[in-house]
Amino acid sequence: MPERPQASLKPDDEKVRRAYEKAIKAFGQRPNVTGIDIGYKYDGGVRSEQVAVRVHVREKIPLAALEAAEVFPKEIDGVPLDVIEGLYTPGGAAPEPVGGADAALEDLSFRRQRRDPIQPGISISNATGTAGTLGTIVYDRITGNDCILSNWHVLAGSVFAQPGDAILQPGRFDGGRRDRDTVARLERMHLGRRGDAAIAMLNGQRNVLRVQRDTEVIVTETRRAQLGDTVEKSGRTTGVTRGVVDGFGLYNLPYSVGQRQIEGFLVRPEDRDNPLDLEVSAGGDSGSLWYDPAGGAGLGLHMAGETQAGPANEYALACHLDDVLDELNVSLEPVAPGTPAPSPAPSPPDDAAGAPTLLDLLRDAGVSDEVLRRVPVAADRAELAARGVRIVAGSDGPIEIEIDPQLAGGRIRIRIDDGTQER
Repeated sequence: MPERPQASLKPDDEKVRRAYEKAIKAFGQRPNVTGIDIGYKYDGGVRSEQVAVRVHVREKIPLAALEAAEVFPKEIDGVPLDVIEGLYTPGGAAPEPVGGADAALEDLSFRRQRRDPIQPGISISNATGTAGTLGTIVYDRITGNDCILSNWHVLAGSVFAQPGDAILQPGRFDGGRRDRDTVARLERMHLGRRGDAAIAMLNGQRNVLRVQRDTEVIVTETRRAQLGDTVEKSGRTTGVTRGVVDGFGLYNLPYSVGQRQIEGFLVRPEDRDNPLDLEVSAGGDSGSLWYDPAGGAGLGLHMAGETQAGPANEYALACHLDDVLDELNVSLEPVAPGTPAPSPAPSPPDDAAGAPTLLDLLRDAGVSDEVLRRVPVAADRAELAARGVRIVAGSDGPIEIEIDPQLAGGRIRIRIDDGTQER
């Protein structure tokens, strides 16, 4: 006989963790599932203090319309299982700032303008993108150079993005132009289980501040977000906003290069009912940094927001900052060139990692890690084939990536050999 659900469970209990992992294996690949996490249980749409494993779905389907095998259990090994609606989409640009909790205290249009010095919380984008947010300043452990950190979908955003791409401030959507507003060049990127993130090396054309816009916060360390934490971010569209960590786990997001499962945490308004309809985030805040407003530790990189109107649907989704820094081999504090990177976390099981990326394909072909730092994450195998992509790679020779002209609208050949690129 199954155990009774326990109201006193803690999110870090081993029992909860095992139930969470079982849920991922059992339900993670269902087409209607958009995420699985550990978080607060909801009763009648009201958040309780009870901890549960939660299955997020695009829409709740009446039990009468489901086959027996499609019905989710009420618990897993004595841990409550909750089913909640959630459709998670990477945030795009918003036409106008909409205002956060502190909107009356700041000029939000400042964030969309050309700034010198540049600083976290203002508009940036790839020269072919829209507009997102500069998350923070980081330092390359390989070269010691200072860089900007934001999302992959802000600094890259396309299968065609390449190291060396121009990064604009303000973003292109906000009037940024390549000839006058290029402040950095795309350096490295990651889109996968450990985050939606990229860095771009600053070109020295403008001065730099490390303080988050309209705050006194300079993020110099990280820690993991905990359930119930109050968190804050400074974003291009909504300015300085706060929320509460409502859950943490694995979320499914659709990108231009295919679906990705990303580990992170969910943020909802501090007031459970959100009676004032305050914005936690909006389009254009992508790439902003979630941090602890009391201690200043960095927690996550904002990557998605709600797609449905209404105060009850307000949320933000972030990937873990420590994972991002490790994956991109950067530090929050200045470092000497060649500083060893932290030991990487163990790779997730193959059945949970999602489709192979271009980076995976090149690594399988024997390309060294030193060369791979110059190769972007791209589409999975099916998407590569659909785009007519041919990869020639080896451990000794150059990398060549060729895209069929009939599918790409013009032949594109990328060659990486001894640190150089041709396109």
